[in-house]
Amino acid sequence: MIFENFGFYLKEALLSFRRNLLMYFASIMSITVIFIIVGIFLLISLNLNFLLEDLESQFEIVIYLKDDISTTELNNLKNDIASREGVREVTYISKEKAFQRLLKNFEEYKDIFEVIEGNPLPASLEVKTEDSSRIESIAKGIEKLKGIEDVEYNKGFLEKWFKITGFLHWGGIAISILLLVASVLIISNLTRITVYVRRNEIEIMSLMGATRWFIKWPFLIGGFLQGCIGAVIALATLYKIYFLVVDKVQQSIPFLPLITNRIELLPVGLIIVLVGCLIGFLGSMISVGRYILE
Repeated sequence: MIFENFGFYLKEALLSFRRNLLMYFASIMSITVIFIIVGIFLLISLNLNFLLEDLESQFEIVIYLKDDISTTELNNLKNDIASREGVREVTYISKEKAFQRLLKNFEEYKDIFEVIEGNPLPASLEVKTEDSSRIESIAKGIEKLKGIEDVEYNKGFLEKWFKITGFLHWGGIAISILLLVASVLIISNLTRITVYVRRNEIEIMSLMGATRWFIKWPFLIGGFLQGCIGAVIALATLYKIYFLVVDKVQQSIPFLPLITNRIELLPVGLIIVLVGCLIGFLGSMISVGRYILE
C-alpha cells in the first residue's frame, strides 16, 4: 500500500517542508549540530582506538633467564612459550645484546658503565601477545617454567591502562546515546507541532475516509528526510574539518598515528547517515503515534 501511494506521501512531506520551512530548517540545523558533535566523538574514539592499538602492540612480557640455562633448555622453553595460545612472537635477547641496548639508551652515562666489570644483565625472552588483555594470564602461566629467573609485565600499569581505556570507551558511548536521544526529541516535538498545525486538514481527511496510516506516512517520511538531510550535512562538515585538523596535526606531530585513509572512515559516514535516517523516522513515529491514534 505504501509503495502504491509513495509519490503522494513524498509530495505531502515536501509540501509540509515548504509550509513550515523555518521550523524544519531549525530542526535540521539542530540535528546537524548534534550529529557533528556525535561524529566528533566517534572520530576521536576511532583515532584513540587506533592509537591505543598501536601502543598496546608494544606491550610485552619480559622473561629473565637464569645464567646457567643450557641451549637445549632455552630452545625448549622458547618453543613451549611460542606454542601457547595468545602468544604472537617470542624474541631471544642475549646478555651481550641487552648490555648494548643499555649503553645505547643511556649513552650519557657511558663513563659509569665502563667502570662496571663484566656484564651484570641476564639474557631474556621478549614475548608479544595477540591481545594485550591476556598478558597477565599468559605471564602467570609461564612464570613457573624451568630456567626462568623472573617475569615482568608491568601489572600495575596494565590495570590502570585498561581502566582508563574502558572509561573512555563507555563514556563516549554514553554521551553519544544522550545526544541521539536529544535529536529524537527534537524531531518528535517538531512533528507534534506540525500535526497540531494541520489538525483541521487531518480531521477532514479522516472524515473523507482516509486511514490512519494514510495520514501518518507523510509525517513519517518528513521526519526521515529531516534526519537524513541533517546527517548528510553533518557528515560533509565533519569530513572537511577532520582532514584539515589531521593535516595540521601531522605537520606538528608526524609520528602520531592517525586514521587518514578515507576508505577506513567510510563506515563512519554510513553509520551517521543511517542513524540519522532511523532517528528521524523514529522521532516522527513517536509523535505521530501519540497524536494520531489508531
